[in-house]
Amino acid sequence: MNRTAVSVLSFSASLFLSSALAGGSWRAWSDQTKLPTFDEHKKQVGQTRDQACKPQVRDYATPGLAVGGGQDLDEMIKRLEALLATMKPGVQGYEGVKQSIESLKEQKKKGSPPLPVGSAPGALTFQKALANVEKVLGAQASKVKGLASSDDVIASLAGREPKLALALLLASHRAQPRSGWTLVNAAGLLSMTGFPHEALAFLDEAARLGGALPAPAGVPGQAIALSNRGHAFLGLGRWKEAETPLRAALKLAPDLAEAHTNLSQALLCQGQLDAATRELRLGLRRTPDPQASKDYALEETTPGRHGAGVKPVEATPRRRPARDLFDLSRGAAFEFPQLKLPRTRLEAIALSDQYEALERTGGAEAMALNDKATNLSNWNRFDAGEQRWMRLVREAIVYSHFEPELWSTYKAAWDTHYAFLDAVPRFAKIRNEISERARGLPTCEQRAAVYDEAARAYMEGLRPFVRGQEQAMARWVSLRTKHETALAANIADPTERLALRLGTESRAKALFYGPVVDAALIMSEVPDEVCQGQAAQGSLDLASLPELSADPCGGLTTGGKLKSKVPKESLPFENYGLSFGVSCKGLDIELAPSFKTAFNVGPFAQLSLGWNGTTTVFAGVKAELKQPKDTPLAQYNKSGLSVKEGVYLKFDKDGIADAGMRVEAKAAVGAGPDRTAALWEGKFEQEFGIAAAAAYWREQ
Repeated sequence: MNRTAVSVLSFSASLFLSSALAGGSWRAWSDQTKLPTFDEHKKQVGQTRDQACKPQVRDYATPGLAVGGGQDLDEMIKRLEALLATMKPGVQGYEGVKQSIESLKEQKKKGSPPLPVGSAPGALTFQKALANVEKVLGAQASKVKGLASSDDVIASLAGREPKLALALLLASHRAQPRSGWTLVNAAGLLSMTGFPHEALAFLDEAARLGGALPAPAGVPGQAIALSNRGHAFLGLGRWKEAETPLRAALKLAPDLAEAHTNLSQALLCQGQLDAATRELRLGLRRTPDPQASKDYALEETTPGRHGAGVKPVEATPRRRPARDLFDLSRGAAFEFPQLKLPRTRLEAIALSDQYEALERTGGAEAMALNDKATNLSNWNRFDAGEQRWMRLVREAIVYSHFEPELWSTYKAAWDTHYAFLDAVPRFAKIRNEISERARGLPTCEQRAAVYDEAARAYMEGLRPFVRGQEQAMARWVSLRTKHETALAANIADPTERLALRLGTESRAKALFYGPVVDAALIMSEVPDEVCQGQAAQGSLDLASLPELSADPCGGLTTGGKLKSKVPKESLPFENYGLSFGVSCKGLDIELAPSFKTAFNVGPFAQLSLGWNGTTTVFAGVKAELKQPKDTPLAQYNKSGLSVKEGVYLKFDKDGIADAGMRVEAKAAVGAGPDRTAALWEGKFEQEFGIAAAAAYWREQ
C-alpha cells in the first residue's frame, strides 16, 4: 500500500464514523431532503423514542460485528419474562431468572452500568480496549499490514465488512502509533458497532497523544472527535453526558450534521422532544441559510384547484430549490404547436370530430408513454446509495411546480384554465339565447343564419380565453420540461434517464391533449344543422408534438468519455501524467502520478470545463488497479479500475457556486500505444456536501 497516500484518513471516513440518530428513517444529510412540518416531524421523532433510547452495548465476545449492533435490552427482558412464565416458583433457576429480569430493568432505567471512563479509577484502559477489539477481529487483525487508505476503509464499510475496516484502522495504528487521527476514526466505528466503552478508551488515548488533528474539507478534526465521543456516550445510555461533547462539537463546526443528529438523540432520550426535533431538522440541512436558498413550501392552499396559492412554509412540508444540489444546465426544449381554432360555425362542426379524435388518441399516447417509463425503470439494479440519489432526483421532479422559478408560470397556466372554465357558461348562455330565436323559423337557411350568429357570439367570446390558456400552458410546459429533463440528466444510468424523460414527455402531452384540445372542443360546441348545399369543412393540419426520447448523452452513462494522454516525455513534471477527456458534460484535464505497479494510491488534481460555463477543481486521493507496465502487452492494454475521492470547488459566472466532496468510481476499457490511446470509460460519480457523503456510504 502506498505510504505517501495516507498520512491521515480523508474526511469521508471520518464523517462516516460519526453516526446518525439511531432508530429513525431520516439518514439523508442533503439540502434536497424534504422536511415535514415541525408538528409532523415532532410526532415522527417521538415515535422513535423507544427504539432510539436503548443502550447499544455489545459483549466483545459476541460473534460477528454488525454496524448498528448492540444488545436489545427490551428483547432480552421479554424473552426472560416469557421463560419465567413457564417456570413454577421455587423450582431451580426461578430466582436466578427473576433477578436477571430485575437487573436488566434497572440497567434499562439507568442506562449501562456506571463503569468509569476517561481517567477515572477502574476505567477501561486503551491497552485493554485494544485487546478486546483484536479479540473480536481474531486472525483478521494481524493479516492487514501497513497504512490503510480511506478508500480501503470506505470500501470495506460499503461492502458491509466492518471487521475488515477495523482491521485496516488497527493496521494504520500499528504503522503510526502516534497518530491520534487513526484512533478517532476507529473510535467512531467502534461506537457504531456497539463498543462504546472501547470507543471512549480510543478517544482518550487520542487526546493523550495530543497534536493537532487535521481539518478535512474544513471540518475541524476535534469536532469530529467530540461528535464521536458524544455518540459513544449515547451507546452507553448516558444521554446527559453525551450532550456536553456534542454541543462542544457544534461550537467548532456548526454545520456538522452528525453532531446535530446525535444531539437530537441525546435530547430525545431526556424527554426534550421539541429541542430534539429542532436539532434533527438542523442536521437535515447541511448548508447554512445565509449560503443557500431558503426552503419553499410543498402544499397548495386549495385542494383540487391548481395554482391558487401556497401555504406558509412553516405549515407544510418543505425543501430547498433543486439548483442547490443539481446541475440544471442540460434541459431539453418542448414547444406546443399552435392548435387551429374554428372561425365559422361550419368549420367548428367539421373540426369538432377531429378535436375529439385528437383528444382520444393523444390521451392514449400520453398514457402509453407513462406506461413505458414505468416499465423501463428498475431500481433493483442499483445499490442503496444510487437509489437514494435517484430518489432525490425523482422527488425534485415531482415537486418541480413549487420551485421559485416555476411557480408563477404554473399558477398563470391554471389561472387561465379556470378563467376559461368560468367563461364557458356565460357565453354558452348567450349562444343558447340567440339560438332560441331560430325556433319556429320555416326554412333551414333562416335557422342557419340565426345559428351562425349564435356560434359567432359564442366562439368569439371564448376565443381569447382559449388562446390565453393555450399560450399560458405552452409557457408552463416549456419551462417545466426544460427543468425536469435537466434534473433527469443528473442520473448516471441511461435507461433510468430515459424513463424520467419519457415521464416528462407524457405529462407535457397530457396537458396539450387534455386542457388545450378540450378547450377547442368545447369552443366548437355549436348548433350542428347543415342546410342543403352547405358543407362542414376544415382540417386541423396539426404539427407533431416534440419527443424527448433523444438522450443528451447519446444513450451512454453520463460518465462516458473519450480520453487521450499527453506523452509524458513532453511534460515538465517527473513521474506524473497528464490526460484529457471529452464527454457530454465538458472537457476534463487531469494530472496524476504515473505508476508502474498493478495497484497504486496517490494524489491527483483535475480541472473540468463544462459546456454549461462552469469550472470545477477536483483534488484528492486516487486508487488505481491496472496491468503493470513492462509486462507482456501492457503497452496495448488500457483497461483498469480506479476510485477517486476528494474535495471539489465549482465556479460559475458569478463566482463560487458549490463546494463539497466527490466520490468517483470508474471502469475503463481500451487499447493502443500510450501516445495515441483512445478509450471509453464507464464512470459513476457523485457529489456531496460535507455531511451528505457520510449518508451515501452508510446507506450502501
